[in-house]
Amino acid sequence: MKNILFLAAALLCGAVLFADDSAKVFDWSLLWSGSWEESASTPLKGNLYNRGEVKLQFFQPGILLRGQVLDRRALNFNLDPPWGDAENGITNFTGALYHKPTGSRLLFGVLDEWGLSARIRNPWIRSPPYAENHSPLIADLKTSASGTKEDEAYLYLSSQLLEIHPDVKLRAFLSAQTETAVFTPAISGGADFVFAKNTGLLFEAFYTADTLPPTKSSSWFSDPPPLPEREFRLYAAGLLFSNQDFSVSTDFAVSETFAWGTDIYFNMGFSLTPSLSFGNRARPLTVSLAVDGAGARFVYRDGANHGEGFRSAAKIELKGARNSLLRINTVLRGPRFGEDFNRGSAGFYYRFQSASRDGGGFPIRLARISMSADRNAVNLSKISDGISGYIGFSVNLREMAANSPIGINLSGSIKWLTAADGSPFPYPILEESSVFDTASISCELIWPVGIFQFRSKTGCTFTEGKDERWDFSVSASVRFSRGRLSLKASSADFPERWSWTASWRLEKR
Repeated sequence: MKNILFLAAALLCGAVLFADDSAKVFDWSLLWSGSWEESASTPLKGNLYNRGEVKLQFFQPGILLRGQVLDRRALNFNLDPPWGDAENGITNFTGALYHKPTGSRLLFGVLDEWGLSARIRNPWIRSPPYAENHSPLIADLKTSASGTKEDEAYLYLSSQLLEIHPDVKLRAFLSAQTETAVFTPAISGGADFVFAKNTGLLFEAFYTADTLPPTKSSSWFSDPPPLPEREFRLYAAGLLFSNQDFSVSTDFAVSETFAWGTDIYFNMGFSLTPSLSFGNRARPLTVSLAVDGAGARFVYRDGANHGEGFRSAAKIELKGARNSLLRINTVLRGPRFGEDFNRGSAGFYYRFQSASRDGGGFPIRLARISMSADRNAVNLSKISDGISGYIGFSVNLREMAANSPIGINLSGSIKWLTAADGSPFPYPILEESSVFDTASISCELIWPVGIFQFRSKTGCTFTEGKDERWDFSVSASVRFSRGRLSLKASSADFPERWSWTASWRLEKR
C-alpha cells in the first residue's frame, strides 16, 4: 500500500513540475456522501453510512487514480460514546487505476460485477436474459460498504478498437480476479468485433475454481444434504450478435463439484427491432424473447445451489414521440424444463409524452401508468396472487412557475390466497377458494421549487385479521453546485412511531 501511495505522489509531482501552463495536464475531484437512518423502534439509534472518494485524472496518458473509503456502523446517541463497539462497524478501503482510452483497470477492494460472471451468479433474482441486456463482462468498485463480500484484486486489460479490415474492427480483452485472503482464481477473456452497418459480434469466456466449505443440515434428506469440503470448478461462455434489425445472445455454463456432481445452466435471448411508420415518422418497435434454465446439481457463480428451474419471458416496447413509451411484458417460471409453469407475472407500462416546451395546454397531465399481476403456485395449497397498479400525473397551475409542476403518484395493490389441484393457471385469477390477504394504497406528492424539492407520502395497509396500519413520510432536499442535502421524517405506524433519515452528497469536480 505504501508503494502505491508513493507512486501516486511521484506521478502527481511529476505532472506539476513538467506541466505546460497553457495546457491542463491533470484534474482532481473529491466526493463525500452518506446517510443516517434512525431505527423505527429505538429513538436516536440507527445506522450511519459514509463514502469518501478522491480521483486524480492525468489527461495525456489517459490515467485515472481512484481511492475510496466505505463505512457502515451502528450509532446510538443514548450511549457514551455513541458509536459503541467500534469493532462491529464495517470499513472497506478500495483503490483503482484506470486507463480511460481502453477501459483497462486494476482494482482492489469489494467489487461489483456485470456481464457473464454476474448473469451466472444467481439468475433467479435477476431480470430475464433479454438480448438487449447482454452487457460485456467487467467489474468496478462497489460504492457502499459490504460485510458479506471479501476484498478482491481484479485486473482487466483491453485493447483499443483495432482495424483488421476496412469493414471489420476488433477489441480483445482479458481479466483475472481473486480474493486477497484466499486464492480463488477467476479468469475471463473475449473478443468484440464491429462490422459495417452497425453489426457487432461479442464472444466471452469465463472460468473459476474454489474450495467450497462443508454444508450443515439436520438430515440427509434435506436439500442440499450435508456435504464435506469439496472442490468446485465453473466454465462458462457467452455470445452476442447484434445489428440494427435484430440481436441474438446466449450463455452456457457447466459446473463440476466433487461429491455433488456436474450440471449446466443456459440462456438465450432474441430481440427484433423493426420500425413502424406512423404518418411520416418511423417509431422503433422492439420484440424480445428470452429463456433460461438450470439443472438440479448446477452450482452457481457464488458457490451456492439456488435450485433448478426453467424460465421464459417476452417483452414488447414501442417508443413514441416526445419520449413516450409503451411496454408489455410477461415472465413464466417452472420447476424444470418440460413441466408446467408454477410462477407467472405480467405487466403493462405506458409513459405519456413529455410536456411541450411552451408550457401550454391543460394544467393536469398524465405522466405514466402501469399495472402488474403475479402468481406464485409453488405450494398448491397456498397459492399467492397479487395485482398492483400505479398512476402518475402532474399539476401545473397558472399561478405556479412553468418549471415547477406538482407530481402526484397514486399506487395500490391487493393480494389474496387460493388453492388448486393439478396444474394451476400461471396468472392470478379469482376462484371460489380465494380469500383476502392484504391490500395497500398510497399517495405521493412531489413539488420541485428551484433548487429545493419537497416530497410527502401517505399510505394505508389492510391485513386480514389485523387493524389497518397507516404510514406517513415527509422530506425536503436541496441541490446546489457542490452536491445535495436531504432530511426525511417517516412513520411506519402513524402516528405512534417516528424515525429520521438524513443524507448528503458533497463533491468537487
